[in-house]
Amino acid sequence: MRFCYRCGISEDEGGPLINGLCQVCFRKENPVLLIPSEINTELCQNCGSYKKRGVWVDPVNYELDALIFEVAENALLEAIEDSLSNVKEYEVVDWEELEEIRNIPVGKAFIAFRVLDYHIEHFPAIVIYEVRAKARIHELQVEPHDEVRTTTVFVRQTVCPRCQKFLAGYYEAILQVRVEDRKFTKEEREEITKLVQEKVDEIMRKDRMGFIQDTIEKEEGIDFYMGSTSAARKLANAIKEKYGGVISEAYELVGLDRMTSKEVYRTSVTIRLPKFRKGDIVEDRHGRVYRVENVDGKGMRLKNLETWESEHYDWKTIKREKIDKVEHEERKALLMGQTPREAQFMDMETYETFELPKPRESLEDGQVYKIVKVKGRMYIKEKEGEK
Repeated sequence: MRFCYRCGISEDEGGPLINGLCQVCFRKENPVLLIPSEINTELCQNCGSYKKRGVWVDPVNYELDALIFEVAENALLEAIEDSLSNVKEYEVVDWEELEEIRNIPVGKAFIAFRVLDYHIEHFPAIVIYEVRAKARIHELQVEPHDEVRTTTVFVRQTVCPRCQKFLAGYYEAILQVRVEDRKFTKEEREEITKLVQEKVDEIMRKDRMGFIQDTIEKEEGIDFYMGSTSAARKLANAIKEKYGGVISEAYELVGLDRMTSKEVYRTSVTIRLPKFRKGDIVEDRHGRVYRVENVDGKGMRLKNLETWESEHYDWKTIKREKIDKVEHEERKALLMGQTPREAQFMDMETYETFELPKPRESLEDGQVYKIVKVKGRMYIKEKEGEK
């Protein structure tokens, strides 16, 4: 007959001995849930972020009560994972579900928790949890471990490193948006500012330092002061993808890192938009004249003003064909009539009449059209009011 060396109960009464211990003593000597009675955690009072496994993350819910419980629950789950002993894996289940679990594989724990009480009217906020664990850690166990612990989570306010830098005016890079050989229009400024704001929201889901510290409007363009160089580069590429252009970088030595003694540089990422805009009149190396219908990251869609056929040209082709702006005059003229091959117009200022070759697309009698004159030759640009 064998006896438990801790309590002296016989094996017949105390069940199969495990390492010289009866079933009850074995469970007492080998606890599974070693969660502390108090857990401390923090959330940023400025942006609502909190630490998750040592890394600051943005919350799922910004409503304060829900945010406090989110932060507290995260801290509880991390404490549970860190406190589990003698098991290889665990699974978190609902409290009611845990009650029904009977068959537990060796080396696995099932965990459940519920809120017993809370005080979240002021900080530190307090949430009291009851945690229960069921587990089997040895094949000779007749009854599984069934442990209950109570712990209190204290949620305190702080300021995360990102907000500390933001509030101190920190920036790592400047995104400079410029245009080539023309004025930066109000419409472009508004469109690009909107695009940047949308992309920043997307970037900051992965790069918490991707914030905009400041935006400065200049006559020659816009400067966005960015929290990270990576974010500035991503924004420059997003602008290029939509509007085209050329990206360049410059670096400025701003000091030494006190911790590493390494030189610290600030990066200027410049995206220079193309000189072309929708509505421009351009000419290729063969003397063909076009109206720019659209400009994007891949190139331009050009409308041949002689045939009125449209085609998209990539930037390499535009450079190869030496497509560039051409000096021209523009006037408005009324379409008086047309034949299968010609269209008769009257200048709206001089009342002079003239004829032009008719393009393949149909024209409307009685409508006003914009006419451009390039190197002494006139072309029908578009109907008045078209964009």
